[in-house]
Amino acid sequence: MSDLTIRPVEGFDIPVLVALHEAVFTAPWDQRWNERSFSEILHMPGTGARIAALGSEPVGFVLARIAADEAELLLIGVHPAHRRAGHAQALLDHLITELRAAGVTRVVLEVAESNAPAQAFYQSAGFRPVGRRPRYYQGASAADALILALALGSAGEMNSR
Repeated sequence: MSDLTIRPVEGFDIPVLVALHEAVFTAPWDQRWNERSFSEILHMPGTGARIAALGSEPVGFVLARIAADEAELLLIGVHPAHRRAGHAQALLDHLITELRAAGVTRVVLEVAESNAPAQAFYQSAGFRPVGRRPRYYQGASAADALILALALGSAGEMNSR
């Protein structure tokens, strides 16, 4: 994983985000994001994304939005061919470091209730269930979402996991 680089997304990366999203989010409840979806959300105040790459090959991404002292993790994913190598953890750690530096004290996200691997990943990172959204995902089939949250504390305080 030492040759993994994580950098901010630029406008020219939007087609890469679309391709990664298509490869990563394949469950029947997943909604497809197109170039317009990414472009619109990236133009919203407080929103940012990062791409992880091995050399010149993009392998994953993370997208989040900050409002006041809270952030929402909107998307995180690693291409299936590059999973189980620690890249998702590296993206999440990178994001959390940046969010702490920005003064964020809490991160929230939604995850499909039936997505046990993603829930295990988030819970191992310290996220805890705080709520539920019935029929939150409305792709080809509807799915309920769990709302998970991670307390970051103040910018200088480390979260114990």
